[in-house]
Amino acid sequence: SLGFKLTEAENGQEGLTKAKQQGFDLIITDIQMPVMNGFEMLKQLRNDNALKHIIVIISSASVSDMDRQMSLDAGGDDFLPKPVNIEDIFTLLTNHLQVTWKYQTIKSVSISTITQDDSLEMVAPPLEDLQILFELAQDGLLLKLVKMAEKIGQKSDRYLPFTQQISQLAKQFQTEKIETLIQKHLNYKQYLNSPKP
Repeated sequence: SLGFKLTEAENGQEGLTKAKQQGFDLIITDIQMPVMNGFEMLKQLRNDNALKHIIVIISSASVSDMDRQMSLDAGGDDFLPKPVNIEDIFTLLTNHLQVTWKYQTIKSVSISTITQDDSLEMVAPPLEDLQILFELAQDGLLLKLVKMAEKIGQKSDRYLPFTQQISQLAKQFQTEKIETLIQKHLNYKQYLNSPKP
């Protein structure tokens, strides 16, 4: 655990409401959102004396210099390109919140122990569920990813080893490992479903 309290919002209006209710140190917002987009939410934040101090990072799949500049001109404090890289988030948190990281030494585990504990064969969920998980991971929506993984795990105990691993990686902000794991199973299922000569 990194020690942060996270809150998610479906759109800019909900994000603005939660910011007023809960008071955040930092907001990461997408540009394209329903109801109220990221730029409009940012404008309202900056015009509110109680909220204008909040650090706002604009995230977008577009990484053009123009989009970056528009984000800063609109009042954003920084820019986070998609797909989200956890190292980029750590750097932004360090720069804007003056975070000092405390590292914990993790005890090494032997390969034989892993094999014993992982005796259940890892069965991935259906292709449609994998695609949803992959998109959530790419967008950096880790809370939704964990909830979706739990929901899939409830469908069948067969999926639990897979979904529990996804949830564990999400709680450690290991988005790249999640994407790699899901992509491997996506490729395999797509291969199985492809027409054979």
